[in-house]
Amino acid sequence: MHTQITEYTSDRFSIPVAGRYADIVDAFEQAVPSLDADDLVRTVRKHSDWDTVETWTIRHAPHGFLRYWRNDPTALMAISGNTASCVSYLMGNHVVAERMFRRDPRVMGLAPLRVTISQRMGEPVLFTSDVPSASFASFGDDHITAVAHGLDRKLAELLVLLGIAVPEVLAAL
Repeated sequence: MHTQITEYTSDRFSIPVAGRYADIVDAFEQAVPSLDADDLVRTVRKHSDWDTVETWTIRHAPHGFLRYWRNDPTALMAISGNTASCVSYLMGNHVVAERMFRRDPRVMGLAPLRVTISQRMGEPVLFTSDVPSASFASFGDDHITAVAHGLDRKLAELLVLLGIAVPEVLAAL
């Protein structure tokens, strides 16, 4: 057995967003609801089939994504004198992830997606994310890459919903 090394390049975009930082964070969190893991587990235990998981996800992720994790380091970083604001998220859709997982479980190192909303003092708010298809293409599986292109489109739709300009790297799809 040998170690496999895969070099790849990912495309990251940072888009300036008009508006107040707190309002943009709130709009994102409204559009991408937090995963209610307890409710999902109760539902799955009751029905115990993947169709139930899919139905639950469609009902709870109205724009295709759920928030799995949230980190706001702003207050901690302020202790050292930093004045920037930042919140980062892991967001995704476990039903979509499963379509890649069945091909190669290592995709879970990139799923869910990472998103950051940040602002330096006196500068615009930035929405930052990697382009899903650029990262997932590193697995060399056309099926995984095709699913990731669907994530690119879903991410572009979310940006439009939030009133954020879609970067060319997503708009070209």
